[in-house]
Amino acid sequence: MNIPEFLFHYYEIEQGPFLNITQNKFEEAKKIQNNISVGFNSKRPPNYIELRFALEKRLREGFIAKGGKPKRNDPFYFTLGACEWMRSCYKNPGVVKIPLVNMKPEQISFTYPDSMVSFQFHDEPKLAKYKKACNGQVYLLNEMKELLKQYGIPSEEKWLSQENLKYDRYIEVQVWDDFIINKYQNKSHTHSIKK
Repeated sequence: MNIPEFLFHYYEIEQGPFLNITQNKFEEAKKIQNNISVGFNSKRPPNYIELRFALEKRLREGFIAKGGKPKRNDPFYFTLGACEWMRSCYKNPGVVKIPLVNMKPEQISFTYPDSMVSFQFHDEPKLAKYKKACNGQVYLLNEMKELLKQYGIPSEEKWLSQENLKYDRYIEVQVWDDFIINKYQNKSHTHSIKK
């Protein structure tokens, strides 16, 4: 199975792209989260910020252990290929689309599916019916063909029809470098998604 050629970063148009809540100090991050009142992101659990900071530490450590060379403490988040469901996370969604070939392999990591979901499935015995061997793992680009061969690419058709795949909405990509982001920050690649 071929690896999708593009990464997609979804965001709230009013706020702009490439904002990570954990680029702020803990208390400021909590304040920001508490002020989100619409979209899927407004339904996060009360301890979300604690979980997110802890998760990003694990992601970074897992990435480094595999030879990754992060230039940030917190990554920028993308999906591998398009994911229409991501629009539901935002009131007025926008997207930035970047060719995967523009990324440096030592600056990107992957989780299957979303990192928060993947590590929860790995950690929580009560979620065993959703757990797969790929959960709780950080992957590098050179491992993606094998991962896709084994699990395929998440799709709406799969997560709507198979209970054990209902949380497998997309493969998450973590970008650990500002360089490529700065290149796209104000480009015309940024546009509103029509509903």
